[in-house]
Amino acid sequence: MKILIITYSREVNPGTFLQAYGVQSAFRKLYPSAQINLIRHKRSHSILKESKSNGTQSGRLAFFKAKLRAIPRRLKYEWSYNTRFHLTTKEFDFFNYDDEEFKTFAEQYDLIVVGSDTILVQLEKNGHYGLMWLKDVNTRKILFAASAAPANYKFTEEQKEQIRKSFSSYELLGVRDKITMKLLSEEIGLKDKVFMQYDPSYLIPNDKFHLPRRISRILEKQRKREKIVLVNFAVTGCPFKKELTTFLKQKGFYVVSTLYNENADMNLMTLSPFEWGALFKYVDLTITERFHDSVFTLRYGKTVVAVDWSSNRFSTDGFSKTQNLLEQYGLEENHFIATNLPESKKVISYIPNIDYDRQRTVIYNHNKQIYKEYDNVMKNISLCLRTNCYYTGG
Repeated sequence: MKILIITYSREVNPGTFLQAYGVQSAFRKLYPSAQINLIRHKRSHSILKESKSNGTQSGRLAFFKAKLRAIPRRLKYEWSYNTRFHLTTKEFDFFNYDDEEFKTFAEQYDLIVVGSDTILVQLEKNGHYGLMWLKDVNTRKILFAASAAPANYKFTEEQKEQIRKSFSSYELLGVRDKITMKLLSEEIGLKDKVFMQYDPSYLIPNDKFHLPRRISRILEKQRKREKIVLVNFAVTGCPFKKELTTFLKQKGFYVVSTLYNENADMNLMTLSPFEWGALFKYVDLTITERFHDSVFTLRYGKTVVAVDWSSNRFSTDGFSKTQNLLEQYGLEENHFIATNLPESKKVISYIPNIDYDRQRTVIYNHNKQIYKEYDNVMKNISLCLRTNCYYTGG
C-alpha cells in the first residue's frame, strides 16, 4: 500500500513539524508495512519577506537578532526534517504546479491523506487551485484533522460546486475545528459527512520528547524557587509583550520564551521540535498567541491563556484556532482578543485569579476523552478503508 500525506512540514515551526509527524506516526501505526510519503514542498515563508514586514529599524534589528540566535535551531530542524520524515523524491509548490504532472504523480498512491493543520486556509492563488484540494485527482482520499481557520474568505457558487464534487469522493472528512466543520458541512453542503478530530500531535507519545539535560537541570532548579511561565508572542509587532512580561516577573514568575523576548529571564531559541515538545513538562503556565503552544501545554495538563492580537489569527466573529481548542476543553475564559495595550489589561487582571487546581482537573479529564476518541477514530478509519464504509465520527 502506498500512502501520500499532504500537509505543511517545511517551516521552522515546532507545531507545523509535529502535526505532520503526528499524521505520519498515526498511519505508520495503522499500516506498518505501507510505503508512507510526506509530500516534499517548497517553503511558504521567506526570511527576507518577513524582515521587510518589520517596518521600523528597531523591529528589523530585533528580527535579525532573533534569527541569528535561532541558527542552531534551523540546523536541528533541517536534520529532523531529513531524518524523521519519509519524503517524496519530487518537490512541489502548493500553488505553482502543473495540473497533469501532479495528477499523474498523485494517482500512483493508493490513499492520499490531506491534513492536518491549516492546509485548507487558501483555496487558490492567481486563479489556480492549491494541490491540497486534489481537484480531478482519482484515488482514495481522506481529510485528516484538516483546517481552513480562520476561513476569512467566501466561495463563489462555481467554487462551491467544484469543492462539493471533489470532497464528495472522499471516504473520510475529518476537520480540526468548528469553523471548518461549518464551512464544509453547511456552506459547501456536505452535511453530516464531516466529523471533528483533535490535532494529531496528541498522538505522539511523550517519550519522544526530551530536553537537553543542561536546560532541564536549570528549569528543575528554578521551579523549586518560583513558578515558570512560557510567554510566546511574535518577535516584533505585539503591542503588549513587554508590559505582560514585566507584570509576570513582578508577580514572581520566571519567564521563558522560545520566540525572542528581550525581557524574558530565559530565551530558548535553539530547541529542535522534539526538545520544544518536552519544555511544557516544566512550565506551570503558558501565555501565548500560538496554537501548538496551547495544544502542548494542555496535553501536559497545564493551564494556558491564549491571546489573539493580530487580525490574521481570528475571524470577523472572533473565532480562532486557540479559541476553538479552549472551548472544547470548557475553558473559554482562558481565551482573549487584545489588539492593543489597553485591551491587554483584561488579560493581566485575569492571570492572578486563575484557579489552577480546578483547571488541572478539567484538563486531565478532557485529555482522557481525547485519547479515547482518537483511538476510536483510528480504528474506524482502518475499518472503513477495508470495507468501503463512510465514517462520520462518533
